[in-house]
Amino acid sequence: MPAARKLPDNTTLRQLRAQGMRLIDIAEKYGVTEAGVWKALERAGFTETRATYKDILPWEIADEHKSTAVMDRFRSITKQKAGGELSAHEAKLLEDWLQDLAASDVVVAYHKDAPPNSASRKGGFYYVPRTEQDEWIIREPKSPGA
Repeated sequence: MPAARKLPDNTTLRQLRAQGMRLIDIAEKYGVTEAGVWKALERAGFTETRATYKDILPWEIADEHKSTAVMDRFRSITKQKAGGELSAHEAKLLEDWLQDLAASDVVVAYHKDAPPNSASRKGGFYYVPRTEQDEWIIREPKSPGA
């Protein structure tokens, strides 16, 4: 007997993505892996041909913050996750940034009204001390899209 399906039907999956839920959000909600969500979306014909930062960031990024160094680093991460190869320069910038985050014990947070700061000369992105709840390099908002 096959295992019970954990993910919702294809229509619901499409709606969740249209609402801005990331793969990791859907995976956590239904107790599966990101890869499992991706495969379900792929089987249903809902996969995007090109990965974007929206796949890894929970925030709606204001236009003026999309051209920051922080966004460049997140685009590099997205490119790597999609199997793309970074240039030596991109790889070095990303490695240095990730090491700086770890050494400073901080994660990245975002608010469209955050003023210019050490994370971003244009504002928006800022660093906050890492807590036990931080599972990656970003501070997850209290609610999706916040």
